Amino acid sequence: MQIEDFEIKIKKFDREKNVVYVNLIICGELETRGWVVRYTTTKYSTNSAVWIVNPPSAKGRNKKTFWIVYLKNPSLWNLLQKKVIDEVKDYTDLL
Repeated sequence: MQIEDFEIKIKKFDREKNVVYVNLIICGELETRGWVVRYTTTKYSTNSAVWIVNPPSAKGRNKKTFWIVYLKNPSLWNLLQKKVIDEVKDYTDLL
């Protein structure tokens, strides 16, 4: 699987919460919905905000959140995050 196999579809931008909702289409056949891209600070970037990509997730019995979609290849996951963030930045800059 290559990074070119992923197509990004931006569904909604919530300006108040700085959140963008994204769907990913994989190989033109499989659509995964509910990706959340949030502009926020983290414990590693307390001085400036960054874009964070969260795949679709659900709450379990212990109210612990777990990802529904998981990429086993870490380098592909990093490339996908970068691609999604670049697409979201371009989209939000146009608005």
